[in-house]
Amino acid sequence: MRRIRLEVTRGSPTRRRGEALRFLPAILLIVLAIYCWVEIVQSDPRQVRQLSRGVWALIVLIPLAGPVAWLIGGRPNGEEVRKAPQRPRPRVIAPDDDPDFLRGLNRRRPSPPDDGDQPT
Repeated sequence: MRRIRLEVTRGSPTRRRGEALRFLPAILLIVLAIYCWVEIVQSDPRQVRQLSRGVWALIVLIPLAGPVAWLIGGRPNGEEVRKAPQRPRPRVIAPDDDPDFLRGLNRRRPSPPDDGDQPT
């Protein structure tokens, strides 16, 4: 029976480095997409430009073009959000402070009974 001898050859350091760098572009694209997704989730919906956050999250799925589009066109640019003017709320008045309520009580109060005991 013949034995097969396997030899492990070690490549040169530059060859191993080249093999490791082969995955670097893919890793960078994944990291960029994750960064953009986190930024989309954390951004205020009123500050996101052009499209809604959900649409931007889908666009970021497109390799390279999506994250670059988010960084250029959709990312909040740090401007203050214009707050909608608040509508004046009606002032709530307690019943004992409301003059109309107090007048109504005086009208509804029965007059004291006249029992005929008048001083002479």
